[in-house]
Amino acid sequence: MEVLLGRRIVAVAPTESGFRSRSDLMSLADGRRALLRRHHRRADIRRHDWIVAALRARAAGKGIAMPRIIRSGPEADPSWIVFDALPGVPLAGELDSPRFPVLAWEMGALLADLAELPCADLKLDETWTRPRFVAARADAWAECLLPTLGAAQYGELQAVLGELPELFEGRPAVLAHGDFVPGNILADGERLGGILDFDEVRLADPLFDVATWAWSVSFARAESFAAAWPAFLDGAGIDPAEPGLLPRIRTLQVVRMMEMLAEHDLGPDRWRIVHSRLVRTLGWVAA
Repeated sequence: MEVLLGRRIVAVAPTESGFRSRSDLMSLADGRRALLRRHHRRADIRRHDWIVAALRARAAGKGIAMPRIIRSGPEADPSWIVFDALPGVPLAGELDSPRFPVLAWEMGALLADLAELPCADLKLDETWTRPRFVAARADAWAECLLPTLGAAQYGELQAVLGELPELFEGRPAVLAHGDFVPGNILADGERLGGILDFDEVRLADPLFDVATWAWSVSFARAESFAAAWPAFLDGAGIDPAEPGLLPRIRTLQVVRMMEMLAEHDLGPDRWRIVHSRLVRTLGWVAA
């Protein structure tokens, strides 16, 4: 890696990994920092290169910092990408801090700006803009998961999928980050420093990233989520009393977890985490 970068690496520290990648923060001899991310799938690297190249200038116009790609190795095993490390550290470590509601508001405002980026020319995945198609895909995912679910859980899953088209038909589509979680948002002091990980970018319902954020933060203490959730919605410009808000968020979370379990190579431990949360969410829906 030193040969490829043309710089000596003086220190390497692992950082929080995503469900389909793992990352190391590298300190270089010239004082700069770079992030090395390894991916399980080569297609993820190629797509990440393309998305960052296409969106970086547009995001800068909104004041959204995206990392600059230095080098990538899509044909390596595992494939990898190196980009400049943006200021700050991931917000995953702030979930239980007293200042997290303030940061949650800023994350909501960041999400609102991100969703407005022009992307009509990018030919992004539109699967999640077509409710009936998503429901049909989810039926296939449900069949894959059937051996791991009880009869009541599978029945509740079918009920959720049956209501999906009506909940989302006719709603607008926006640019969705696809993995908008605190671990992919950087903060430097009291301000957000940038956004990472664009493997899952797509067109989707305006609540797609909202549902992902809520799903991720709900792993923290209940008190932390309760304090941050209203602030996040306010920052994003979403009325908490919006009709259908919670059913849509729960449905998006359920179907997204089904997609992750059926199509992503999560590894045994992460698969169990997502599956456990799917079962719990189905229980909440039924209640």
